[in-house]
Amino acid sequence: MKLGYLGPKGSFSEQAALKAEECSVLSEYHTIKDVIEAVEYGEIDEGIVPIENSTDGTINVTVDSLIFDSSLFIKKQLEISIEQNFLVKKNADVSKITKILSHPQGFAQCRKFLSENFPYAETIPTASTSDAARLVSESSENIAAIGLKNSADIYNLHLYKENIQDRNDNFTTFVVLSKKEMQPSVNGKKTSVAFSTENKPGQLYKILDIFFLWDLNLTKIVSRPMKNKTREYVFFVDLQGDNNDKDLLDALNMIKRKTYFFKFLGSYHVYDFRKK
Repeated sequence: MKLGYLGPKGSFSEQAALKAEECSVLSEYHTIKDVIEAVEYGEIDEGIVPIENSTDGTINVTVDSLIFDSSLFIKKQLEISIEQNFLVKKNADVSKITKILSHPQGFAQCRKFLSENFPYAETIPTASTSDAARLVSESSENIAAIGLKNSADIYNLHLYKENIQDRNDNFTTFVVLSKKEMQPSVNGKKTSVAFSTENKPGQLYKILDIFFLWDLNLTKIVSRPMKNKTREYVFFVDLQGDNNDKDLLDALNMIKRKTYFFKFLGSYHVYDFRKK
């Protein structure tokens, strides 16, 4: 079994991949999109990608890829605590740092630390936090990275400041993606679907009313712009329950009939690896 993740080594995605216990071989990729496409094209068996952060919200590239660009299913969900750290080159003069590298989520999760300590520093986005650490290690400039603690050891950097995230309960939700749809006997605890309604008054309300009538708990709804239609949206929805639940199946069948776009994205278990 080959499992792909957002690399390079030392990324939070690698940390999640090691906890997924899915594989015998790990393969790193440069972007989230690369991981998803590798699964789609059969280069790897499964991929693990971030889909949401508790501080900064939905990872849009993952949601959009699932809705519009792939035929993959969510097999498993993992929740991983995220502790961001400030990494610099050994013997660096921190007072003179004017550039900080990280994944955009890293910056978003550490806004308070950055505004209080480096209000004038340029923030440079990278493909992953571990990629930021690698670039700092290879640079001759006096720059810094935000990322995982063990990246300091991997890339021979100095761990200047630990746990700089805004919230101590900061965590990221990862999903394992597969081309194989989960079978009804799996008894997943969560189901994800995407749908779009006609652009008319009350259409979304009518769909949400179906969930209410079947007594289904809708735990998340995210709207994303339809790629080929201006000012129209697709709704990504998480529900409690699995595709063995007759009420859920009846509700989804009704929604299929009432929408012009519908996509089942999987029923799956949720595994909580957050620090308590």
